[in-house]
Amino acid sequence: PTSPIFINSSAPNFLFQLPDNSTTGMTAFAYAVGLRPQDLFGICLSLFLAILAATIVLSVLVWALDMFMSLFSSNPNAGAPPAAGLSGTRSPHFSSASKDMLDGVGPTSAVDENRSLNGHFLFARSMSRFPTGRSWWRLKSNFVSFHGSVLQGNLIRILMLFHLPITIFSCYQMSLGGGQASTSSIALAALSFAFFSVLIPALLVLRLTLTRTSKLYDETWTLLSLGPLYNHYRHGSQLFACTLFAINIAFGVTIGFGQKSGTAQAIVILVVEVAAALGTSVWLPWGQGASMGLISFLFCVGRIVIAVLLVILTPVVGFSRALRHT
Repeated sequence: PTSPIFINSSAPNFLFQLPDNSTTGMTAFAYAVGLRPQDLFGICLSLFLAILAATIVLSVLVWALDMFMSLFSSNPNAGAPPAAGLSGTRSPHFSSASKDMLDGVGPTSAVDENRSLNGHFLFARSMSRFPTGRSWWRLKSNFVSFHGSVLQGNLIRILMLFHLPITIFSCYQMSLGGGQASTSSIALAALSFAFFSVLIPALLVLRLTLTRTSKLYDETWTLLSLGPLYNHYRHGSQLFACTLFAINIAFGVTIGFGQKSGTAQAIVILVVEVAAALGTSVWLPWGQGASMGLISFLFCVGRIVIAVLLVILTPVVGFSRALRHT
């Protein structure tokens, strides 16, 4: 006891002290990060909407700056033929040798590709601008289309990052009773789950399903707007993006609504991880030469091992927590 490094094991843990009424699961997590359990959803949704708003504002500023520079900058190459490297032709990899030509690539897709490569001054320096007589409404349409596609792609990236936490916290908010959370917050959580977790991902997957594969991978405007969902998958495997949303919804519902049984949560997570590993191994959505097979297998094995440890250790953690409270 007189040693300077003596540790009294009977002293209370003042460094990490949770309230006496806290339980295992989301409640302990909320108090650990300094929040009330009923505030988790509101803060998560506020951060998500704030990032969306900041992205939209920055995109509008970039669009305005781009529009201003294109309208009032000089164009010394006006009237010159377009550069050979920026013409509207497709790359050899996705031309007649590609199996996606079976999807019915016709004149319309060629026009779309020409529009993608030559419709914006960032891709073609020699485009005709406003000072040379081009119609202002056509220039405005091209700019709005380009920057709108970029904005949509950025919003999809943010949604993919926040999809799991929004699903978890909205489900947990809906599981709280009226005594812990207000009715308006529960209703907002239900709308958030329906809109951000289910409806928007379903619409995105539907767009992927209805859009031909050749346009998804060859048309620049489509790549800018929907590319974050599928651009790292090979042709024909773009619908593998739906597995991300499906796994997030399964995890979110399990973690949010299953707070009464940590063992049941761990078992469901293990089943989902095994199913996801089998689906990835069978589908193999990455293209040849990507060298993702071994990496994906190792990550799947690691996630399954963690899920098994969850099943094993969850009862021990719950018993230790209950023993500490008693």
